[in-house]
Amino acid sequence: MRGVRHALIEHAEGIAATARADLGQHRHGGDARITRSRGTVDSFVSLEDPAAEAIEFGHLAPDGTVVEGLHILTRAADL
Repeated sequence: MRGVRHALIEHAEGIAATARADLGQHRHGGDARITRSRGTVDSFVSLEDPAAEAIEFGHLAPDGTVVEGLHILTRAADL
């Protein structure tokens, strides 16, 4: 199990590095950040911000304009 966990950590760190670079290109302010955490076996990469869902998937602006999501995690994980 140790080898699996190590492989998952390395894979998650690669995803996190890609996501951090992508987020850095789009950041205009705010506190959005990419984090990596671990469970017993699995590793997790997260976009942390109160507006994380809107950043990732998009939203409607107050005037009704559709603002496309950045898909930071989706692209970094090649999903």
